[in-house]
Amino acid sequence: MLPELRLRHLWFVAGLLAALAIATLMLMPVRDVPDPRISDKAIHMLAFGMLGFWFGSIVVRRGFIWLLLALVAFGGLIEVAQGLMHFGRQLELLDLLADAAGAVLGLALALTPLGRWPLWMEALVRRTAS
Repeated sequence: MLPELRLRHLWFVAGLLAALAIATLMLMPVRDVPDPRISDKAIHMLAFGMLGFWFGSIVVRRGFIWLLLALVAFGGLIEVAQGLMHFGRQLELLDLLADAAGAVLGLALALTPLGRWPLWMEALVRRTAS
């Protein structure tokens, strides 16, 4: 993780909670999930894009390939679980591809100045605490 982050463990745990929320929503029975009226693939891309951006903003750049592999593996595990659970969901290779595309886009966005948002947040907290 980025050594300059003072709250890096907090950022990491918050990211894990977001990943848990995503997994929960993607594994819930279809009948229990509200219809967002957008493409299932767009949902996968947005969810994994957010995870890629979040974690890409808190890890060192040399760890990006491992982060990408971890996110794709996470998406793969969700797809396999969907196929095994028989809750009206099914394993779809296109969902996994959408997960991977979203993760790549999120990591790319983390490489921009926007990827410094955790540092900005920590600086803001320090200023308001002073």
